[in-house]
Amino acid sequence: MKKISFLFFVLISISSFTYGQQIITGVKNFNILKKGSSSIPQTRFKTGEMVMMKNSDEGMNFDIIKNGKTTPLIDPCTDCIFGQTAELDIDGDGKTEVLIGTRLTPETFEVKIYNKAEFEVDYKLFTTINGQDHCEFIGDNTVKIFTTDLKIAHLKFKSDGSWVVLEQ
Repeated sequence: MKKISFLFFVLISISSFTYGQQIITGVKNFNILKKGSSSIPQTRFKTGEMVMMKNSDEGMNFDIIKNGKTTPLIDPCTDCIFGQTAELDIDGDGKTEVLIGTRLTPETFEVKIYNKAEFEVDYKLFTTINGQDHCEFIGDNTVKIFTTDLKIAHLKFKSDGSWVVLEQ
């Protein structure tokens, strides 16, 4: 019984540690990868594409797979200690965006947002946001960015990829 309790405690601790590192919160369709892990997680999107993450000698790779063709979304991230991919409709227009989150240190992250314009085939970089702890996309073209002491910056995206600060 003690062994089972200990194993249960270890599994909860590992799960809490991993999900405590999340960069993008509040999304249902996402995947994560830690530096040094040999797993190759894939996030399959509603549109049929998927994003595959893997560690290599060059760094952490984020590749999009569409119609059997694999294309890098970003250059390998040599300094990444944690990566996350997610699919989300940021602006509520019915089209999903691809989010690539990378944690470079325990206190910094970067999220690149890719969208596909009308009549376009490929996803293109829409904008990049940076922060300390994590971010939460609300779904109305806004994102809340949390600092390590849980202060919030609330941003609204413009159509050109820039943003305005709604509240701090």
